[in-house]
Amino acid sequence: MKQRYFSLLIAGVLGAYALTGCQKAPEASADNDVYRAKSSLEREVENIAAKEAAVNTAGTDGAKPGGSYDALVGTEQNGIWICAKIPAVPQAVPVLVLRERDDLDTEKLRELLDSESGKVRDITAEYVAQREKELREMAEEDKPGECLDFGDDSLLILSDGSKEASFARNTCASYVDKTLKKDCDAIYKKAPEVDAIRDSTAASAKFSISRAEEILQKKLEVLDISEIAVSEAFYYELDGTAFYELSFTPSYKKLGVASEFGSIRLGEVFSRGTAWITENGAADLSLVNFCGKITEQSDRGNILTFSQVAGILEKYLESDTLCGIAKAKLTQVELVYYPALRESELILTPAWHIYVPLKDMMDSLESGDKVWQKVAEKGAAWNIYLDAVTGELMKVE
Repeated sequence: MKQRYFSLLIAGVLGAYALTGCQKAPEASADNDVYRAKSSLEREVENIAAKEAAVNTAGTDGAKPGGSYDALVGTEQNGIWICAKIPAVPQAVPVLVLRERDDLDTEKLRELLDSESGKVRDITAEYVAQREKELREMAEEDKPGECLDFGDDSLLILSDGSKEASFARNTCASYVDKTLKKDCDAIYKKAPEVDAIRDSTAASAKFSISRAEEILQKKLEVLDISEIAVSEAFYYELDGTAFYELSFTPSYKKLGVASEFGSIRLGEVFSRGTAWITENGAADLSLVNFCGKITEQSDRGNILTFSQVAGILEKYLESDTLCGIAKAKLTQVELVYYPALRESELILTPAWHIYVPLKDMMDSLESGDKVWQKVAEKGAAWNIYLDAVTGELMKVE
């Protein structure tokens, strides 16, 4: 992930319709509390979502949970080719409401720092002063733009000289062991990059990805984070130094939060964790919009089967709500939580995600692949989030 990796340090460390006469009023659809007549497409989608899923058997519809789907949805003129494994999913998944935490204090930050020296200083004021100075001296066009944040305006940074840790907005955290980080930095651009998820046999048998995840999980115990979903893992080894570069999101009862976002849009909050993990512990750790606590959960109905999802996608393609390139394979299907910010709360809604990894698409574009060049030129869908209960399109790129 060498060119793709970015260290997410906290705060820089880090639309009325009226009817007259005796006509029957149309069914209503709510958009931001403004009611309008439901479209025929919305009714078609609702009908598919409301139907009891037919029993899937191997070789019938290709969408058997735990099996594979390899079929064109739509037409050759406007279609989406899905070629992916279909995960087995729960019948129902609750919507979660998260708020900022109220326990990310100095004592807990000391635990995260885990200093051996005991000479721990609060360097928050120093950091803020330095950051303000840098911003004053920065050209206007180079200043960072405003981003959508989850949480408040709090910030706390502790350091013992060799380690540094911070909490921000009561939803974010970071940690760095400067000695271990220096060792990793020394080989980062030199060592071969091994994708440990796609090629698990190429990474070290001595230092396995499972061991790296154990070390990371142990470090996260301080923050009461008991479950994560790893989306990327790259392994580097050279001159006796080895480490994994991990990308991960929160996970709730084995369901991770969306990690393949493309561009971030208004109302979206990108929850993300990154870490460099050595055999001797975490060298670098960053949790952004990650540490919220569950304050409410509610059930909305049963999760759509993938057969229903395929039927709904076909309706969107028929109506030209979706644009697809029939020859471009979307190779990944997953059930995830899709995050959206509502005032001070982060709403996590279960969503079916059908996509091709951004890295794969970029590699195809760089290699001159004509199919993916056509996808880019037409703005065809390669990254689709669909509400897993209602079938509503949540995000399309």
